[in-house]
Amino acid sequence: MYREARIPLVITYDSDADAAYIYLEHPVTSGASERIVPFDPREGMFNLDVDRDAHVLGLEILGAQRHLPSALMEAIHSQGQAETEHTR
Repeated sequence: MYREARIPLVITYDSDADAAYIYLEHPVTSGASERIVPFDPREGMFNLDVDRDAHVLGLEILGAQRHLPSALMEAIHSQGQAETEHTR
């Protein structure tokens, strides 16, 4: 049986490192990640954070500009700009 769910995701982006983190559980408490499972496509690196029960907590994407869809990167940048303007 196929099911689809549309839920809001929390995504952070560090422009200095060009790294994005997609939270599958938010917030991830300090020490919750029991292990990091890296997998490396041809350019960039992805890391899964996994807890002691083998639940995936989140996904780190290095080289995010190259690997994430442009619409998602635009949404991240526009949200960040809106938050910056809101705090002024």
